[in-house]
Amino acid sequence: MDGSGGATPLSSAGRTESEQLFEKTLVNNPDMLMPGLTLVGRQTRTEGGPLDLLGVDPDGRLTLFELKRGSLNRDAVAQVIDYASFLEAMDDETLARYITDYSGRHGIDNIDDFGGWYGENRSGLELSEMRPMRLVLVGLGVDDATARMVQFLADKGVEISLLTFHGYTYEGKTLLARQVQVEGVPEPDTARQPRPRLGRRQRRELLEQHIDQHTTERPEARELWNAVLGMFHENLQSPIERPAGGGGEPTKHRLRLRMPGRGRSLAAIQLGPLGPHTGLVSAIFFPDTVRLCLDQFTQLRRDVPFYLTWPRNSPERETGAIEIEFPFDSLAEWAAHKDKLASVTRSIYEAYYTSDSDAAEDDE
Repeated sequence: MDGSGGATPLSSAGRTESEQLFEKTLVNNPDMLMPGLTLVGRQTRTEGGPLDLLGVDPDGRLTLFELKRGSLNRDAVAQVIDYASFLEAMDDETLARYITDYSGRHGIDNIDDFGGWYGENRSGLELSEMRPMRLVLVGLGVDDATARMVQFLADKGVEISLLTFHGYTYEGKTLLARQVQVEGVPEPDTARQPRPRLGRRQRRELLEQHIDQHTTERPEARELWNAVLGMFHENLQSPIERPAGGGGEPTKHRLRLRMPGRGRSLAAIQLGPLGPHTGLVSAIFFPDTVRLCLDQFTQLRRDVPFYLTWPRNSPERETGAIEIEFPFDSLAEWAAHKDKLASVTRSIYEAYYTSDSDAAEDDE
């Protein structure tokens, strides 16, 4: 509008001007892509090439952006699906480590521990709530075939959106006008309903209720839980306890153990399911933990029954650097193996605090 209340005509910006401004402007102003968006990655490596932008929306959903500093074409659709399939194949912990490793580059803030950051910045959500991922194609225009393909996928329930910008010049400045052409969000009656957000005290109370329930079925459940947890506390020098689960019931009845002053959880203790099962209480060691003492874990796996709980199909399976679960079904079984686990746990503590990794601020 001009001073008289009339409209001021704008001239279309040259393509070169718009392209030079495009990606930098979006990185510096992520709300132009999505209100409340936090960018956590830029040009992150995937098997199919670099993913342009990776963000977390206000609901905690991981959102992938494929940018074209020109008109979008059908290749962009294939690319964003390729990137999404690469990330979707990762377990939650692997994906969190991937995001951590690629943060802090190309103008994106560094995140020392994405798992901790996610819980703190998204109201205590669990990593599982990053999914299903959202896909967004962004460009300076789009051809008809690409618009039709994206609309087809959105109509079939894929959460894929099409966002275009148009460049204009005004008083020597280049302006970008935003236009959403396809909004791949489910209708309100089918949209994912937010789950109740539970604080740590509530999660701990639920976990304690589950332990009591198990103890009703198996009287030694509480004593076995305390024995395994006590071993961790003694040999990890009183780690911080964090009950899993930010919405609904605690995830897998698991208690994560995080080191004070450091960024990542090292281990967990998990309550087995009620009814017929193998393992009333399990000691869990995460992949980064296993890597710290790989030789010791190789020996431990020879001496103590175990499960490889994730990733199920990964080259890391051959190295032993994966999440390992040691299940115990009775106090007698625990007594037979506790000294071996205690020895490895002490080695983990020593290796962790003598490693070259930088200490991260404790987020408790």
